[in-house]
Amino acid sequence: MAHTPKLLVVTDLDGTLLDHHDYDFSAAQPALARLQRLGIPVILNTSKTAAELAPLRERLGNQAPYVVENGAALVWPEGEVAPEPQVELGAIMGQRMQPFGATRAAILAALAEIQRDTGLALEGFADWDVDTLVAHTGLDPDSAGQALQRHFSEPLLWQGSDDDYRQLQRALRGYGLRLLRGGRFVHVIGQSDKGRCLEPLRRAYGRLWGRTPLLIALGDGDNDVAMLEAADHPVVVRSPVNASPALNAAAQRRAIHTEPCGPAGWNDAIMRLLDHYQLP
Repeated sequence: MAHTPKLLVVTDLDGTLLDHHDYDFSAAQPALARLQRLGIPVILNTSKTAAELAPLRERLGNQAPYVVENGAALVWPEGEVAPEPQVELGAIMGQRMQPFGATRAAILAALAEIQRDTGLALEGFADWDVDTLVAHTGLDPDSAGQALQRHFSEPLLWQGSDDDYRQLQRALRGYGLRLLRGGRFVHVIGQSDKGRCLEPLRRAYGRLWGRTPLLIALGDGDNDVAMLEAADHPVVVRSPVNASPALNAAAQRRAIHTEPCGPAGWNDAIMRLLDHYQLP
């Protein structure tokens, strides 16, 4: 093509790049290798904590910026790409961090007040040690310890009724917080989502490359919708257990829906898009 665009890949992990059942990404290795050869960054955008993500980033050989705790913070490792100078940064695991969401301290303070005022049973990670989390999740102790190192969210073991859930939602709105339903847990987070990081990333790589990149986003769940709708090429990766997330009409027209699940679907979609742009 006369003007091959610069591309940036932003991806969910569990059920998307990682297999839903065993967290393996080997089926995506051909596309990952091709992206690396082409110098196309892969941004990991996950509900996981920075501590949980560290060993996976190492296994992937991934040095790009990454997004943690359902879009609550964008982490900028030292490297060639950097945030805008005026952005106020914090630090997480010794790396530059651009926050978008409420702090965990603010979330826990709000939950304590809500529990006092409503009598709702709100048991979560802040109440548990590593052994308790292992018992609830089946995680190994190292992974459980990493999952407990949260900065911007609080998972709750939800055992209430639907009416209780709606009551908690209403109470949290009064504190500027919201709920995300997960598999075993509901997650209390601030007003952040997995799409807010895309514009800062687009601008940062645009400054580095001298032209604005097109964004490919891949996800399989409802918490990926904001990310998918903000992308030039949304890829809805088929899930073996959940229905596909519902996108707005404009994003739906742009979207690729994979036939294979998880990393095999991820691989197929990336290969198709790279072929579309006639990249080697």
